[in-house]
This record gives sequence, structure tokens and C-alpha cells, in this order.
Amino acid sequence: MRNWTLNRYFFRLYVVSFLSTLVAVFALVYLIDMIEVSRRGRMTEFGFGAIALFSALRVPSFMEQAFPFIILFSSIFTLLSLSRRLELVVARAAGVSIWQILLPFVVGSLFLGLLATFAYNPLSAYAKGQAAAFEAETASAGMAPSSDQVPWLRQNAEGVTSIIGAKTVAQNGVLLGEVTAFVFGEDGLVRERVDAPQAVLGDGAWTLDKPRVTRIGNPPEHPATFRLPTSLRPEFVEQRLADPEAISIWELGDKIGVAASLGFNSMAFLMQYNSLIAQPALFVAMTLLAATVATRFSRTRQSARTLGSGVLAGFVLYVVTFLAKALGSNAVVPPVAAAWFPVLAAGLFGVTILLHQEDG
Repeated sequence: MRNWTLNRYFFRLYVVSFLSTLVAVFALVYLIDMIEVSRRGRMTEFGFGAIALFSALRVPSFMEQAFPFIILFSSIFTLLSLSRRLELVVARAAGVSIWQILLPFVVGSLFLGLLATFAYNPLSAYAKGQAAAFEAETASAGMAPSSDQVPWLRQNAEGVTSIIGAKTVAQNGVLLGEVTAFVFGEDGLVRERVDAPQAVLGDGAWTLDKPRVTRIGNPPEHPATFRLPTSLRPEFVEQRLADPEAISIWELGDKIGVAASLGFNSMAFLMQYNSLIAQPALFVAMTLLAATVATRFSRTRQSARTLGSGVLAGFVLYVVTFLAKALGSNAVVPPVAAAWFPVLAAGLFGVTILLHQEDG
């Protein structure tokens, strides 16, 4: 009964600390993103409401990337608070081991990780998809994407050869935003360039709204629409252009199967899927890392050094995770290994340090 009461107390403190940190980080990221969107002037003509809505749809995806570090700092702050109030000292004096103290933290991290993976991720993916659609529908016609940032697709239909690229894809590959297309002549040279805020895939053709058509030796033209023949299917477009982070974990399995059936490289989708599956374990590893620096405070009383060590540990793990994800997405290493290596490395490091601190 004593351990159950203590575990509930620690669990409650940890969850409250997590929620408080989550709200603070969400507000900060939301404010920064609104300022950035306003600074770029992409939606100023639609007013503050459009900017606020667009940022609100984008922020959940940013928060998903920050979750491991919110877990890390929530664990550090909670353990430091317990140390300052000497509650950890009292618990240890009563015969409670460090593993018993960390049990509610580990359970809480695992619970939050499962919630983030299977409940929050679908909401985040949906919001990001809506943000892409919103951006495509409200982009101004004067904005053309820079060619070095746009993935391109080659298409040939009705005797017309062209390549098309877009910055955003929505509605399962049917809607493209910030589109640039190059149409080739019979001699294989570029005949015209078409820039448009959005393109909709219909029956055998893209319909580009409010395009700017530029032909060599002629001033730009601005017709109401531009029809570009294509043989591409929405599934093909989505597999080539879609952002894996805009796809829910419940849909990633099907997308990976579709990519394999079409002969595409599905490594980016497979990497995202394995990263989400490993996320609960990553949260637990972050808690163990936090314990290696925060539980020493009751002995050393060096809070600045403790916080600095926590920040350094989080930064190193972020770099390792980022590199592993890049390697897995590009098929340099198997996605399963790339997703689980940072988790196992951080977890084993945390357990080893705790064993050394507590048992010598």
C-alpha cells in the first residue's frame, strides 16, 4: 500500500509536469510559427484568422517531433523538484530503491508514448494534411516554388511530354500546391513553363488554376486555367510527393504495400512507421537518461550542471536520431535498425549509468 501510494504520487507529478511543459512548448512554437508565416507574407491578404488557423494545423506536427525532449525535460524537472524538497532523500532512507522510484516515471512514459503513437499521431497527420490542402488552396498565383526544392514527376499523355513538381500534395495525390510544370516540344526542348498556386488531377489531365504561362520570346500570359495532359494516377503522385509525416500510422502499412506493388522505394514510409512503433520505447529511454543526471542532484546540489547535462544528452540523442532516420529513409541501413538503434543506445546508456551510480 505504501509503494502504491508513493507510485501514484510520483506518477501524478510526472504527468502534470509533462502537460505543463507541453502547453508551454506548444504556445511558444505556435507563436513562432505565426510570426514566421506572417513574415513570409504568404497569407497576410487573408487576415489574422487564416494565419492563426494555418499555424494551428502545422504546430501538431512540430510538437510530435519535440515529444521526446518534452519527456526528457519533464522527467528532469520532476526529479529535481523532488530532490529540492528532499522527498527523494526521504524515500531512499525508507528503503525505496532508485528502480522503485523510477517505476511510475517509466510507466508514465510508456503510457504517454502509446498515446502519442496511436492517438496523437493520426490527429497530427490529419492536421498536417489539412494544412497542405489549405496552403494549396490559398497560395497566391505570384508564388512559384524554387526548382531546387521541388520533387519532379515526368509524364507523357496525348502526345504531350512534360514534367511537373509541387511543394505540397493533399487529398491523396489529387491536389498539388505551388506547382511548376515544364512542357516540352517535339524537338525535346522546353516549349513553355507554367506556374500555378494549385493543380487538380482529373480524368487524364491536370487542371492548373490561375496559371502564369511563359513561352520563350513572349510575355507571360495569365489564362483562367491550363490543362496539362497526364497519365499519372493519384496513388503514384502521392507515393512520389507525399510527406510520410502527413500519413497516419494506421494508414502507413497500406501505403508501404502500395509503394511496393508499384515498384517504388518505400523506405521513407517504412522508416516513419518504425520510428512511430519505437516511440514509446524512446520515451522510456529519455526518462532513464533524465534519471542519470537528475537523481544526482540530491547529492551534488548542482542544478546548473544537472540541467546542462540533460540538455547535452538530449542534443546528442537528437543528432543520433536525425542521422539514423536519414540513413534509414535512404536505404543506407535497414529502417528497423535505424529506428531502434537510438532507443537501445539511450536506454542501455541510462541503465548502465544508473547501475554504476547506485550499485557501484
